[in-house]
Amino acid sequence: MLRNILAAIVGYVVMAAVLFVLFSLLWVAVGPSRAFQPGSWEVPAGWALGSLVLGFVGACAGGKVCARVAHDGRGAMILIGLVIVFGVVRALTPVEIPAGPRPDDVSLMEATAGAVHPAWFNWLNPLIGAVGAWFGSRKPRA
Repeated sequence: MLRNILAAIVGYVVMAAVLFVLFSLLWVAVGPSRAFQPGSWEVPAGWALGSLVLGFVGACAGGKVCARVAHDGRGAMILIGLVIVFGVVRALTPVEIPAGPRPDDVSLMEATAGAVHPAWFNWLNPLIGAVGAWFGSRKPRA
């Protein structure tokens, strides 16, 4: 059981690392002008949908690593549970909207802290992550 718990933690860390790299690359590619509504901290629907796709990819990577480390399939179930619990907690946490308009030039860390996603995104994100972790943890058929 301890190995399954460790596998879920390692899978979650891998998921976070992959997402950091993917979002950093996306940020460099599009910049703040296309990642936010003009003068606002609100993200456009295109960014939110792209975030869900990247989240799915990151979750698949975390699920794959979890499955490789885990003793059995329960490791993936623990990872999926973590994704859902952390995602629901995030969706229930009130969003602190930064005061004033968004400056034209913001760093990736400022953007991450200040981004305001649509309400539907905050609830769909943990579900997409759970499905991605499940897909990633599936054993390939021989």
